[in-house]
Parts: sequence; structure tokens; C-alpha cells
Amino acid sequence: MKTNQNMRRFLRELKKNRQGLSAKLSNILNAGFVEEKGCVLLASEKRDSRSDRTATQDDTGYECFVNHVQVENRGEALEFARRLKTALTSLFPGDFVVIVAFDGREATVRFHRLRAGQTWLNENLEEYGEEGIAVIDSN
Repeated sequence: MKTNQNMRRFLRELKKNRQGLSAKLSNILNAGFVEEKGCVLLASEKRDSRSDRTATQDDTGYECFVNHVQVENRGEALEFARRLKTALTSLFPGDFVVIVAFDGREATVRFHRLRAGQTWLNENLEEYGEEGIAVIDSN
């Protein structure tokens, strides 16, 4: 797991024991995934998405747009990210990137398939200012 300094600080504040998942997050994982034109999407988030893919959006951008889940608890967000990564690598070929961002109040978990020439995050995670960033690669 790669993290920026802010996320390392947030992680030090967490208790060492693993978190369980809320019913909401468990249901998201249990709903599974759908594949759409080479993109892997959370089935629940695709169903609930109110917008269509834009013509200028690459596959990585589309996946990150659809596959983002707000989580109130950073410990739960990290556990959700770990379970998400495990599910993705067991069900789909290729590598995935799972991203946890925490702004001090709530976390966002999103993922995308790793693709040549497409990125979601800046390589320098320290450039995210006040936000804590953790990146869990499946490779």
C-alpha cells in the first residue's frame, strides 16, 4: 500500500484491530460487478448512477466516476478497500488500483483497472495537500 504523509498520520490514529463492514458496504460488495465495454463497475453504483459516460472520458476516468463510495469511517473505508481488492483480483484478469482518500471527516473509496497511458491520481501523492491518500495495487 502506498500512502502520502497525511494518510500515514491518519493511519497512526487508527486502532490496530480490523473493522467490520456496515450493511451498506457489505451490500455493495455482495451486489457484485458488471463489465461494460472493458470497464469493471460496481453493480450497485452503476445501477444508481444518474449520468452517462461522456465522449471525452477515458476508461479509467469512467470507472473512477462510477466506482466511488463515500464512507464515514476511515477504518471501515480501508477494510472495504482491502475486500474490494480481493474480490477484483479473484474475479477479473489484470491489475486494479483501489484508492482511499480521507479529508479528515469522511473517506472515499474508488477503483479502476490499471491501464497503460491512463491515470487517475498524480504520481506524487504528497501533492494532495490536506487529503490523506492510500493506493492499494492488486499487482
